[in-house]
Amino acid sequence: MIVKFAVKDFLEDRKLQNLSPYTLKTYRRVLRDFEQFCGTSDVLKVEDINRLIVKGFLAYCHNELKNCPNTVNLKLRVLKAFVNYLIDEELYDAENKPFKKISFAKVDSRIEVFNADHLRQMLRYFEKEARNKPYHAYRNRTIVITFLSTGIRRGELANLKWTDIDFGNSMIIVRGKRRRDDGVPITYKLREELLNFRKYCCDFFDGELSDYVFCSTDRKGLNPESVGSIFKRLKKRFGWENVRLSAHTLRHTYASHVVKSGMDSISLQRMLRHESLNMTLKYVNLWGRDLQKKNEKHNPLNNLDI
Repeated sequence: MIVKFAVKDFLEDRKLQNLSPYTLKTYRRVLRDFEQFCGTSDVLKVEDINRLIVKGFLAYCHNELKNCPNTVNLKLRVLKAFVNYLIDEELYDAENKPFKKISFAKVDSRIEVFNADHLRQMLRYFEKEARNKPYHAYRNRTIVITFLSTGIRRGELANLKWTDIDFGNSMIIVRGKRRRDDGVPITYKLREELLNFRKYCCDFFDGELSDYVFCSTDRKGLNPESVGSIFKRLKKRFGWENVRLSAHTLRHTYASHVVKSGMDSISLQRMLRHESLNMTLKYVNLWGRDLQKKNEKHNPLNNLDI
């Protein structure tokens, strides 16, 4: 089967499985790159995909596209899903083993967070921008505050609607991975910020409020990429080299603050909605205070006169 047609079939199959638009877009983007690479490598049929082609594609992503290890690993996962689909459909021979001895790239285990100075600079920037673009500045400031106060993901924030906010009970409903709805508590301070932003939006849009909490000036909801572009502009503005300027760094920042303040691992897992405790424990192991307190209490130097 022609690679181009196989990619089309695979994407249609994933769409029938009711995957999220964001996941489908990721599949399309990755397989578009792979399809183009196959074309330049004279690979037209799926049966010609082998280990050398896969390795060559991953090297191309790293060397030419300048993809980071996390992105290369994402593309490898998508390729595996694509080939497994071809095998299930009897369009590809599993004995070819195109992923044999191809492992995921090692990634930096360091978790970057914003410090207080970073956060103050971002918020101050939006306050100054309010002179020129009042709506965009207020919206973007509220976006940063919401990320920081809840730890929600970029796609979850983009999908947030006013009907998802229960101001009376200080809760928001977020649509996370696998289209699962989860309730996330919000603080009184964030509740007031969102209420004030809602009042501003009602006035700005002449009473015709958008369904979405964070929208463009034509009242259309933002997509995850447009949320990400906010941080790309901030990156150009500040040029920080010691921390990655992204929405996900705010999620890490939220985790670091609540863990340092004493939140336990189970509560943190529920707040961040991790499917397993493993990722949550990375935060706890980095910033948790329980181990430090216990070491201070039981350390052998306590009873040694030195």
